[in-house]
Amino acid sequence: MIKTLFGKGYSKKFMDRIEFRRKEYYEKRRIQTIRANAMKMAHNWKHEYPEGTPLDYICDDIIECWERNAKVGIFSGIDKKQDIKIDNPKGDDNE
Repeated sequence: MIKTLFGKGYSKKFMDRIEFRRKEYYEKRRIQTIRANAMKMAHNWKHEYPEGTPLDYICDDIIECWERNAKVGIFSGIDKKQDIKIDNPKGDDNE
C-alpha cells in the first residue's frame, strides 16, 4: 500500500471494495476446493452407490454429509432443543 508511505490515506469506498473482493475471492476458493475434494471422493467411492448414479449427485451427497457432521449450513443448531408450540384446534385440554 504505497499511499500510506507518503502519509496519504485511501478512500473508504476503495477499502470497502478491497474487503469485498477479498471475501469473495476466499469464499469462492473455499467452495471450489470443497467441490473438488468431494468430486475426487465421489470418483473413489462411486461403488458405494447404485450403478449409474451421477457423480454430481454423489458429490452433493458427500458435501451434505460433511456439513451435517460439521453442523454448518442448514445443519447449524441441529442439536438445540426446539420448543414448538402446537395449538389444539378442537379446544381439548385433556393433556
